[in-house]
Amino acid sequence: MGYKQLAIILQGFNGSNYIYKLSFSKELADQYISADFNTFYVADSQATLLPENISFSLSEEELNYLISLGENACIEINNKKIASSFGMTNDNTLYITDKCNSNCIMCPMAEPARRDGHTVPFEIQDELIRYMPCRMEHLTITGGEPFIIKEKIFDILKQLKDGNKAQSYLLLSNGRVFSSHEYCRKFAEVVPEDFLVGIPLHAHVAEVHDTISQAKGSFLQTTAGIKNLLATKMVSVEIRIVVSKLNAEYLPSLAKYICKNFPNIDSVKIMGMEMLGNALVNSDKVWIPYEEAFENMRPAIDILVENAIDVAIYNFPLCFVDRPYWNICAHSITEHKIKYADACSTCKEKNACGGMFTGTDRYLANSVKPIL
Repeated sequence: MGYKQLAIILQGFNGSNYIYKLSFSKELADQYISADFNTFYVADSQATLLPENISFSLSEEELNYLISLGENACIEINNKKIASSFGMTNDNTLYITDKCNSNCIMCPMAEPARRDGHTVPFEIQDELIRYMPCRMEHLTITGGEPFIIKEKIFDILKQLKDGNKAQSYLLLSNGRVFSSHEYCRKFAEVVPEDFLVGIPLHAHVAEVHDTISQAKGSFLQTTAGIKNLLATKMVSVEIRIVVSKLNAEYLPSLAKYICKNFPNIDSVKIMGMEMLGNALVNSDKVWIPYEEAFENMRPAIDILVENAIDVAIYNFPLCFVDRPYWNICAHSITEHKIKYADACSTCKEKNACGGMFTGTDRYLANSVKPIL
């Protein structure tokens, strides 16, 4: 399910259907209905749910939001509100499950959710994919750990591939499942083109990595998984490093490890924490001031760059990063999660800065230094 959200209240919605195709043309709306799609038809500032034939008015903000999604977008409705959407944009997310077979100490998801959380029912996943428009700019597949649903993930990937649903993909996984050559083989058979797998690597040695993942043996599985994926040559792989108090001092060693063992990696993303869930509960163990974090990141970045490995910084406001490294700072935080401190209002670089996570702002607000 996508991250884009807008609380459009659907008065009179009876909840009989929950997924719709968006249309701004009566002719196309009729075609969608004929093809057995529920349809969300918009004309001027009026919306009509078909086949229910329930109509309601839209505000200017709501209309502009729907226009931004584009003709043929997929809309999911939950509790009489638009809960998620898939449109012709670069911000579409298919959420698989809360569950994960690791329990990373700095994960923004809480341990109970990881252990006992919700998995989107397979019939809903199938319907969402059927309703998605073709050739979306991008689709991110995430969880939890998507591969926790076992063989069903291959069916989902095949549906996306056969339906030509997106031009590019990113799948976020802890990578442990790819230590199995059989899983890699099945994955390679169904994976769509232009597919990137993002895998976290916490340290260059098992002792530190496994302490952070709280899953014994995960370092060996993850590193074997990265190696096996790269060997298929069917996907690109990026390594994601979340910086915490537990691994900051090892970042240069980890950079050297990556250069030696994975020289053909697509990229490395060095990331600030989102201080929710496990990260919040374990804040005394994992939190590191961003100034200190960057001091450890800088030599690691230099090592990667010197070895011709693409690197980017995620989730760090510009005022915590030395100016020569601003060009690799990405706008990486999902729009509705971005927070700026009060002090940011006077910063001349605010528009160029990706801000900070809501939740993490409580740790950073007093140390923000506006660039004047």
